[in-house]
Amino acid sequence: MSTKTMKALIQTAYGEPADVLKVMTVPVPTIDESSDKILVRVKAVSMNPLDYLIVRGGLKFIWVTPMPAPVGCDMSGVVVKAGRKSPFKPGDEVYGATSIQAFGSLAEYGIFESRNCGIKPKTLSHEEASCLPVVGITSLEAFRRHTGPKDTAFIPAGVGGVGHIALQLAKAYAGFKHTITTVSTAKVEVLKQHIHDVDEVIDYKKVDPATVIPAGSCDFALDQFGKPASYVRYMRKPASGSKAGKPSIISIATPPNAKKCEEGWETTVGFPLRTMLNAMDYWTRLWIPGWIHYDSFFALAQPGDLKTMADLADAGKLKPVIDKVFPLDQALEAYARAETKPAGKVVIRID
Repeated sequence: MSTKTMKALIQTAYGEPADVLKVMTVPVPTIDESSDKILVRVKAVSMNPLDYLIVRGGLKFIWVTPMPAPVGCDMSGVVVKAGRKSPFKPGDEVYGATSIQAFGSLAEYGIFESRNCGIKPKTLSHEEASCLPVVGITSLEAFRRHTGPKDTAFIPAGVGGVGHIALQLAKAYAGFKHTITTVSTAKVEVLKQHIHDVDEVIDYKKVDPATVIPAGSCDFALDQFGKPASYVRYMRKPASGSKAGKPSIISIATPPNAKKCEEGWETTVGFPLRTMLNAMDYWTRLWIPGWIHYDSFFALAQPGDLKTMADLADAGKLKPVIDKVFPLDQALEAYARAETKPAGKVVIRID
């Protein structure tokens, strides 16, 4: 590869994205050819709430990123070079994500761990494939944490980043028979246009879901807002002596205990933060009855997850919804758009 420099979105300090992010010309990163890493020509990157959380310094109480720093997590692209221990080879179309402490996908080239990447779904464009890694892995992990009955799954925010993927996986991957979701008035038609196999769509701007969803009718609820106790009323209580398992409230927004945080962040936390996280988790569980299985987590890439999603996508059972695609030079506009909670994912096209 003759190119020695590239364009990349760089963070210069913690703060508002419009103030601290800038597209710059920087050196192309070099790969250790004895490693299992890959150098990827990035084609597209999708936005996640984690992107602007980190830019604003929302996780600097755990670690501080030296500035200037690259940004971006999700990606889809083409392998340029592969370390000798990598299962990939030059020319492979791949998709995946960085680890939480190694952002840098929002650039023309990036280095990624092989364990965080997979072969891109053949039926999806690079823009579509870039939408899947973080939200898809999160959705798969949430469903894996449920071992109870699988009649009805309640997945709010049906066209949100995680919500619209989890809603598609609820039947195709997790095996639920019935799905319920909520969206605002402006997004009802978008959901119906893109996600067809949903049994009940509730416009929460017009009606309170608590007046529509019968109490005790759900086996699974995905908490995306940090209010897991609010779903207790919907959970179906197991009959006395039942061996079918418990209903589940799985949260992706409420901090888990310290051990799970360390696993998801791939780091260790100090005693004060450990104590605080464990106390918060204990307090949350006080409000959830023992007959309900409650869990929260930060998703960590599993080697088979990306293949699972690619197989489902190529079988026509999983397709991301894209709100808008921006070029790299309009990355700041993409950040601003993503924070408006649009219908579907915001994507930045690199190539």
